[in-house]
Amino acid sequence: MMLNLQIALEYLLHFIVIQWIYERTSLVKVPRIILPIAFLVECIGGILGMSYNVGLSFMTPFYLLFYAYFYGKERTTNMLAFYAFYPLVLYLLIFNGYAYFLMPGFGITSDFLNRSYLYFIFFDLLIIPTFVALSKLLNIDFKYLRVLERDRKFGRIMFFTNFILIGYVILNYSVVVASRFFALYYAGHVITLVGFVAIFYAVYKVNKYADEFFENERRKENRRHLDDLEKYSEQVESLYETLRSFRHDYTNVMISLNEAIQMKDIDQIKMIYDSVLKDSASDLKQQKFDLAKLTRVTNMPLKSLLSSKVAEAFDKGIQCHVEVEEGVFFTDMRPLDLITIISILCDNAIEATVLADKPKLSIAIFKMENQSVIVVENSTKEASIDVAPLKQRGFSTKGTGRGLGLANIEEILFRYDNVTLETESAQHRFVQLLSITPKEN
Repeated sequence: MMLNLQIALEYLLHFIVIQWIYERTSLVKVPRIILPIAFLVECIGGILGMSYNVGLSFMTPFYLLFYAYFYGKERTTNMLAFYAFYPLVLYLLIFNGYAYFLMPGFGITSDFLNRSYLYFIFFDLLIIPTFVALSKLLNIDFKYLRVLERDRKFGRIMFFTNFILIGYVILNYSVVVASRFFALYYAGHVITLVGFVAIFYAVYKVNKYADEFFENERRKENRRHLDDLEKYSEQVESLYETLRSFRHDYTNVMISLNEAIQMKDIDQIKMIYDSVLKDSASDLKQQKFDLAKLTRVTNMPLKSLLSSKVAEAFDKGIQCHVEVEEGVFFTDMRPLDLITIISILCDNAIEATVLADKPKLSIAIFKMENQSVIVVENSTKEASIDVAPLKQRGFSTKGTGRGLGLANIEEILFRYDNVTLETESAQHRFVQLLSITPKEN
């Protein structure tokens, strides 16, 4: 009775630990209603495993693959395999590491371990803190795997990693089964040690490539920032020249108007008003003067980017409107991520609005309660656009494979709990609202 209770507790702890590692790795929270079914599958696998001496984890990859496929629909095949096997391999490596290398130091043999499940339960309790410690030691940030998963070179690295993961599982189970028929004294020790080295090397390759990837992204962003800053300077200089020219012309007009008034020449006064003063107000409302409002933007890279996009829209004959509230900061989001998102929103808005009957682009930055908000709105040819397909990679209203869609943005936002993007389309208007909530820390 006591042994059966220990076995049941070991099954439950094993399932909880695997579930915890999977959710921390994939960043996907599995609906709790599914867990009893998965636990039942785990128990069936455990019973079958005990019959063939395969082990408790016989069915683990299958329900993890089910999780990854149905609750991570945007995953690549490489990532599906990674999320299915990485939690199990980490569990086995840590578990076997304690069993093969730590316990013998205390005089506890494998034969003794096999007679009592209490030590297995004890190992299960150690796995979670060990996993956390290893993740910090190896500097693994699972959030960035989602950003890199569709990169070709990263895909090759993940293929190599999956080869190691699956190979370790096969070897581990093969040794367990073979040990029933042959005296494999140190096979488990060797496989566990080799597994640790191989996994650490694979993780090193992943981290190294991730560092190189994001460093290249930062360099690209710096170059783009310098280009945008140069364009911004040119626009400010153009604005200054326009104002100086207007002031000069306005002075001459006032002199002519003064002479007409002195001579009481009503026809001349009317002519000056109709030809010059009447249109001066509209001249001052030209779209280029909206660029002056961007001086209120506190984030210099964002200011440079927006000025570049507004100038681009103006050159394409798009009517632009810019509103910027003073004192709006974006310190709770990485500058590179913020610039990438706004750049995509502006590019898509410009691409869509040039096809509209009345091309219009509006950009607004303001505070709403405690949130910093950026709104990008554009007119559209269609009365309304279905938002859902836009989140698919490569989708565009102009044809398959031609648009960035919102998939890139979704991948970035996946890393932030305090940033949301709301999208709305109606009455020939397409509105995107990015909200950033300050972090508590």
